[in-house]
Amino acid sequence: MSGPVEEIQLIPAPSDSISCVRFSPDTSDLLLVSSWDNTLSLYDVPSNRLRLKAEVGNPLLSCTFGPDRTRAFSGGLHGAVAQYDLEQNSTNPNVLGSHEKGVAHVRYSQSTNQVFSGSWDGNVSGWDPKANTKAPTMQLKQSGKVYAMSFHEHLLVVGTSTKQIALYDIRRGGDPIREMESPLKYQIRCIKLFPDGQGFVIGSTEGRVALEYVDPDRKGYSFRCHREKISETETYVFPINAVAFHRQFGTFATGGCDGIINVWDGENKKRINQFVKDQATKYPTSIASMDFNHDGTRLAIASSYTFEEGEKDHPEDAIFVRTIHEADVRPKKKAAA
Repeated sequence: MSGPVEEIQLIPAPSDSISCVRFSPDTSDLLLVSSWDNTLSLYDVPSNRLRLKAEVGNPLLSCTFGPDRTRAFSGGLHGAVAQYDLEQNSTNPNVLGSHEKGVAHVRYSQSTNQVFSGSWDGNVSGWDPKANTKAPTMQLKQSGKVYAMSFHEHLLVVGTSTKQIALYDIRRGGDPIREMESPLKYQIRCIKLFPDGQGFVIGSTEGRVALEYVDPDRKGYSFRCHREKISETETYVFPINAVAFHRQFGTFATGGCDGIINVWDGENKKRINQFVKDQATKYPTSIASMDFNHDGTRLAIASSYTFEEGEKDHPEDAIFVRTIHEADVRPKKKAAA
């Protein structure tokens, strides 16, 4: 946390809860933002400018870019999976298909050129963005509502409301290559595959993180984080809403309802940094979503109340973009024996 914080706040922010922030896969550093205010927004981060705002008529729960910065996709509360032509600045989405319930997650698969959506109806569906059939190319039935989902090349990992985790190699069709119960006692909030695809990180409502590996013979582990000791007998525990990996170093950040971001070296089981708004202040409210840009030099942070304590007065929703230096995220060298 040493040194001055280099950070901008994107203006204007959505007028309701922010569900997802995602950087473009290229060097342009465009940022896609979905919100409960029925909008999908596109920001040019280097110039701090809102380039596009699409009003879609229902709250959006997730968003993602396609193969490049010209296409985007969203998942809505009413079940629609939609595609946007950003090159034409179109604010009228093309609906690829629908689920029976809200679409909590959308992810684009570069290896298959498909969009995958995870829904509260208990299905993960694949969609061909070029087709006009409104029928899924693939459907993966889950044990419960889809609460978390992540892609890496051909690997897909899904976490559900029943605390079940399913790992798929989508080249092999619809059968999971591994199924397991979450090692964490409480509800899954987020899941993210390693940049090398060798494992994944799980975050839960009880302020715990678990690391598991694709190879079932490798033993995972879990640890406590995002907790605040109030007294000798009382500790506040905060849900973990977001996990983001730094692609260069393989370290990862966790964002919690405590308004704090922790950076971890998973291999050496150590925290290497903690991000707050400035030297003494947390972010205004819960960290709802995070994403590193293409080279890890920027971190987009959605500071947005996630209603973990029910309806109450809360700070305004905001999007911050923090400049990241190597020292912020690089694993610390072990001391010589």
